[in-house]
Amino acid sequence: MKVHLFVIAGIVVPCSMAITGCTRQPESGSGSDSLAAAPDHGAGADHPAHASEELDPISVTLFKPKVELFIEFPHLIQGEKATFLAHLTVLATGEPVRSGTLVLEARSGDGKSVRVQVDAPARDGLFKPEAVFPAAGSYAAKLIVRSDQVEDTIDLDELVVHSDVRAAQHAAEALAGAAPPDTVPFLMEQQWKIGMLLGQVSKRTLTERLRIPGQIEAAQGASAAASPPVAGRLVRVPARGFPKIGETVQAGDTLAFIEPPLPVSAELTLRALDLDMRAIEVERSISETRQRLEFAKRAYERSLTLKEKGVISEKQYDEDKRNLELAQIGFDGAVAMKRHYESASAKLNELRGKAAPTEGTAPATPSALRMPLVAPITGRIETAEHIEGEHVDAHQEVFRIVNTDQVWVEGRISEFDLAKLTGGVGAYMTLPSYPDRRFDIFASGGRLVNVGKVVDPQTRTVTLVYEMSNKDGLFRVGMFAEVHLETQKAIDAVVIPEEAVVMDNGRPIAFVLVGGESFQRRELELGVGDSGFVEVKSGFKVGERVITKGAYAVKLAAQSPASFGAGHGH
Repeated sequence: MKVHLFVIAGIVVPCSMAITGCTRQPESGSGSDSLAAAPDHGAGADHPAHASEELDPISVTLFKPKVELFIEFPHLIQGEKATFLAHLTVLATGEPVRSGTLVLEARSGDGKSVRVQVDAPARDGLFKPEAVFPAAGSYAAKLIVRSDQVEDTIDLDELVVHSDVRAAQHAAEALAGAAPPDTVPFLMEQQWKIGMLLGQVSKRTLTERLRIPGQIEAAQGASAAASPPVAGRLVRVPARGFPKIGETVQAGDTLAFIEPPLPVSAELTLRALDLDMRAIEVERSISETRQRLEFAKRAYERSLTLKEKGVISEKQYDEDKRNLELAQIGFDGAVAMKRHYESASAKLNELRGKAAPTEGTAPATPSALRMPLVAPITGRIETAEHIEGEHVDAHQEVFRIVNTDQVWVEGRISEFDLAKLTGGVGAYMTLPSYPDRRFDIFASGGRLVNVGKVVDPQTRTVTLVYEMSNKDGLFRVGMFAEVHLETQKAIDAVVIPEEAVVMDNGRPIAFVLVGGESFQRRELELGVGDSGFVEVKSGFKVGERVITKGAYAVKLAAQSPASFGAGHGH
């Protein structure tokens, strides 16, 4: 039976490679990674000099930030040569350490020391230092590895050297125990071949999010057209020239002048004449409706008198009453139309006064009668559809001005996901244009503008609108976005990397390292997932290692152990 010692967070866990038992040793006093065996139980004289080779070796798995050590060695007996099988793996790549030197140093409490150096691995990943310990007792030991791939010092803490084989046998029996269930052997050589990678069980706060499609839009009132009030020719402003795309303008700036084809005063005179003609028609209409109203009043009064005397029928009375009401409506409408034309005429006369030359000045020239084309908002000119000298019609868009200091992020959430939204829901945004960045909407001063109240009948979605600052100009109107809405949170949850989850018959599982060459299959109850991690609700301890690359191969090994082998020779 081979005994494994697996160090997790300073606790040494001995496990059987033959999957027959696993016990836990007390935590070391120093709190560092440690290796321990049972205490010496006395001498025995009836065992051969090398009988320790008949005992199953001790195995230890240790982790440093850059390297994994899996070392196997026999129960140590004073004066006997012991071979250490040190397997070294580069954690970042899962490959074996292929070159360099390994030094084993050990020192006892009374000053006795052992130092052995191996100048090259016996084969990729495997160093085989051999040492003879001069006396029984505890030795503080460490391995020093120097290679182009990694350099590190790995403390083994304590090596226990026994006085004879009987003491070693007692130690082996003390370490024996039942192995955890569902354990799968998988050799270091197999791990290196597939480039196996491990991740750690840790604690994190995870936030589950719902991803919805979105798009960057101009904020309400942040896009406007600059259009002329009258038709005419575009003329530049002498002090600034003709505006260009990309130019920043301020609200109220004069972008250009409109030079009408006729002097403004002439055009206004024509319009005034038109109003006068219409006013004459309105006066005639008022006169006609007044006469109808007076006639209808007299007819109604006569009908009322005759009705009281019982001379006329009820039908004749109702007809005269209705004619009176219609005549009154016609007269009121004509009067209202007259008031409308009087108001329009007053405004037109005001414009004519502004366009007319003042006393003591020369008659207005066409250039003096140019009308300004004014920027309605502050922003950048995004489109300029016309050039200087071109004729444009009244209210035709000449420039499009957009202000993107603030933008809207418009997302569309399925009606079936509306129940997941909560008050004050957090959100961040990602953009295909910046694949390595994420933009927290609220942390940057953004806000939720609106949650739509109407479901789109075609897409069955509801619109969510957020407002975000865009002072850096990163966001362009029309960009596609992906909005991530916070739906639930797990505080200080036990988590594993998402890559560690493997599906087995429709159920999620993971493989946990219990020794350098053995893994345990564990079924998972998953919770919140976020940023490459997923919550595991039970059965895992912080610091344990799980396979993040190569788990499928271990799954196959669990299903067909004979195909992968149960051991190896060195």
